[in-house]
Amino acid sequence: MVTLAEVARHAGVAVSTVSYALSGKRSVSPTTRRRVEESVRRLGYPPRRHDGLVLAVVVPPGFDAGSGWLEAFLAAAAARARRDDASLVVTSSVADAEGHDGLVVLAPATAPFGAEVPVVLVGPGYVDQVRVDVDRAEAGELCADHLADLGHRVVAFVHGEPLAEFFCGLARACRARGVEVRPHRWPAPDLLGDTARPTAYVADGGAVLRGVLATLRAGRVRVSEDASVAALCPDEVAEPEGVTSVSVSPAELGAAAVGAVLDDRATRLLRPRLAVRGGGARRDPATGGPQVESRTTSSVGRIAAAGG
Repeated sequence: MVTLAEVARHAGVAVSTVSYALSGKRSVSPTTRRRVEESVRRLGYPPRRHDGLVLAVVVPPGFDAGSGWLEAFLAAAAARARRDDASLVVTSSVADAEGHDGLVVLAPATAPFGAEVPVVLVGPGYVDQVRVDVDRAEAGELCADHLADLGHRVVAFVHGEPLAEFFCGLARACRARGVEVRPHRWPAPDLLGDTARPTAYVADGGAVLRGVLATLRAGRVRVSEDASVAALCPDEVAEPEGVTSVSVSPAELGAAAVGAVLDDRATRLLRPRLAVRGGGARRDPATGGPQVESRTTSSVGRIAAAGG
């Protein structure tokens, strides 16, 4: 059966435009309407009343982005869909989403290739996939500048997936600031084994962050006091742990994902935001040790001179 997406491709318009032309719920230019009607005739699209688009949001089993993240994502996605007279259904697998007018797939679920309807993956994916995600390279640069500003000179980068855009951005900005980056693939039994131990840790994802924090606590490394920690993960994951995160809001992702399905079917990389928490272990660039305020040093000297 011919789908709405095939009509849109044939007419050279967005899926939402075809929906408007067939339902009459919103105005469409006469030229565009004629083009849609010609595509409908040529492709043999079923001449039925069109009641609006239905998009499926695929949420994989066990999906966990922190408290409230999914609710905010779905609320924004539904609000964006309503602008185009579309509605959402939520399912747990791509197979259960068949028969709908478009798919929004949350990673780590796998988005299907070659689908007849528009498909948008939310999260990291392949270059030729249409996806909506944080700009991971820029996120890496934000983390690097934050840690360099604190005076760190050795940073451990802990990742679960193969090194990709986030690491490239982090490494590029660290190199420009004279900071060494040491990659560790999680699980990383040698994370605390270096002779010259890193003073900052960057985690690629919420699951890796939890592992890094557990390792630091087991090694009696105090977060903020002894080491700075930052992560590419939702604020909803990092905030309870009191660590710095770089991310975009779930509402931004939800609205952008539905917009990509209904409008241009093009990848959208959203600008990240750095949320600093826990202060941060400020280091002395000269010694690599904890930085001591000059007024504190002067105060201690005066006490010692007085015999205190």
